[in-house]
Parts: sequence; C-alpha cells; structure tokens
Amino acid sequence: MIEIQNLYKTFNKVQVLNGLNLSVREGETKVVIGRSGVGKSVLLKNIVGIMKPDSGSIRIKGVELTQMPDKEYDKVRKSIGFVFQGGALFDSLNVAENVGFFLDEFMKLPPAQKRMRIAHALSLVRLKNVEEMMPSQLSGGMRKRVSLARVLCMEPRIIFYDEPTTGLDPVTADAINNMIIEMRDKLKVTSIVVTHDMTSAYKVADSIAMIYHGQVIADGTPDVIRTSHHPVVRQFVNGESDGPITEDESMKYGHVK
Repeated sequence: MIEIQNLYKTFNKVQVLNGLNLSVREGETKVVIGRSGVGKSVLLKNIVGIMKPDSGSIRIKGVELTQMPDKEYDKVRKSIGFVFQGGALFDSLNVAENVGFFLDEFMKLPPAQKRMRIAHALSLVRLKNVEEMMPSQLSGGMRKRVSLARVLCMEPRIIFYDEPTTGLDPVTADAINNMIIEMRDKLKVTSIVVTHDMTSAYKVADSIAMIYHGQVIADGTPDVIRTSHHPVVRQFVNGESDGPITEDESMKYGHVK
C-alpha cells in the first residue's frame, strides 16, 4: 500500500530524514517508534503532503506522490485520515460540526445525509448523544475519539495516528488501542501509528519499525523488536538510560528484520 524509498528531509541544515526506507502492506498496522526528534511525525507529514521531501520516493498503491501537483494530491488526501496528537479539534465548533468539517470541504452532502454520516462515524468510536457538546466539555479520551470520528467520516483507506495515547491514563489509552485494532479489523484500513508508548505499540502493531538518525534501523513483528539485541532498539524498548550509543556501535548491528 505504501512504499517509501531513500527519503531525505533537512531543516536548518539538520538532516531529519536520511535515506529512510519503509514499506507498509495493505491492511497492516505499522507502528513507528524512536526517540523525540528523529523524524517520526515528519515522515507522516511528508506522506500526506503537508511537507515536501528534499528527495526520495513516496508511492501509494504504486502511484508516485512526490512530484504530484497539489490538485492531484488533494485527491490522494481524501483517502488518508490523520489523527493528530492533540486531536486538533476546532474549539469554536461543536462535536457534530467538528466531525463533519471536511464533508463540507470535499463532498457538499445534503443535510440529512451529512447528519447520518456524522452519527455513523460517532457510533464507530462508541460516542452517542454528544453532537451538541463543545470540545471544552470533552475528556482527553473523548477528544481523541471525536478526532478519529472526523477521520472516519471521510471513509479513508489509510489512517495515520500521531501519538494517539499521549496524555491519557492507562485505561483510556487501552480503549484507544482497542479502537485502532477495531478500525483495522472492521474497516480493513492500512495504518501507521507513531508512538513512544511500547505497551500500545506491542498491542496494536502487526509490525514495528524503529527510526534512528533518520533511517529505519529495525523493522519486524512485535516479538522480533521485543527480543532484539540491537543496542539502540533494546535501550529504547526497555526504557534504559545507560548513556549514548555511538553510531559505530549502532551500525555494526546493521538493519534488524
């Protein structure tokens, strides 16, 4: 479904993505892990077209995106949903208006059809009778679910989740994890989940990729990542702080798969 090859992106002479390669199969949930600042969110934004890479290839179902004109890219964006870390709800709009926001932008549905679509999206994330509530009245977990409902309203084939469990208590975080799994199983969507939360990563992932120095250094099943002997992977997944690992130490292990 998604094929990324030799992707480069620099900010202020800092190489954030450094020849990154990543593949995501159709219907797969790929979790991307790595320390803060390694380019996880930048990767998502390059795929969805919020940012443009310096060089490299991004293909969705074999279609090259990096040189695509903006009008053509807009068509691709309709098939991609992006659940932002903070939910990114509009504080001045109620829940129904937030969930249906992009329907007005892209589809111009009749009011009755729009209401049905909003209600269906909210039912998928197990929210009822919240249409008139404002974002300020919602808990953190509810905001995340409303954000997901807004994505589902567009019936995407691909969903990106940027730190979906950050700031949530363990019970609420687990409910969000269950929804990510449900979206894969019920709707057969392809997903990329960026997270620091290894409990979440192990639960939702079909495979896990780790980014280090702008490259994917490990990519495998949760069990492969959990039992990896690669020092960078082991330090991250175990939450160890034994001091920095040199690039030479990391590179001698190569790519783990």
